[in-house]
Amino acid sequence: MRAALLAGFLAASAVALGQQPVRATETGPRSTIDAAALLDGRTFGTSIVRASLAEQSRELGDKLTFSNGMFSSALCKQYNFSDAPYWVRREGDQVHFLAELTSPTDGRMVWKGIIRGDTLEGTMRWTKERWYWTIDTEHKIQGTLEKTSGGARRAAD
Repeated sequence: MRAALLAGFLAASAVALGQQPVRATETGPRSTIDAAALLDGRTFGTSIVRASLAEQSRELGDKLTFSNGMFSSALCKQYNFSDAPYWVRREGDQVHFLAELTSPTDGRMVWKGIIRGDTLEGTMRWTKERWYWTIDTEHKIQGTLEKTSGGARRAAD
């Protein structure tokens, strides 16, 4: 129930901020560009480090994929995080995205980022509630485009 309320709140917040949810069934343009065409079919090789310990933190490699209106993290799949719809907003040559992945065992991760050309920068906030404490950590993400499939346009187009 709480997850459904949170998902509804995130969706309402995203729409209020001018972001449109990207879903595989969307076919209409947003302004003059199909929102899904901005990122769908792209995979980014990324490094993830804990923000509070960036100097000392071990760097984790990951692959972030945008496909058929869904966002996924290869690293997080091993912890039962499901693919999720993502929201996108274009500002000039930048594409902003937002996605929330959830796991039945390991909490939730909110991914926010900006893509400029073939470069991705952003944050991932992981929260997991436990009866004795709550994990709440923010991570920095940096990456570059590895793969574009289908007819996906470049973010700078």
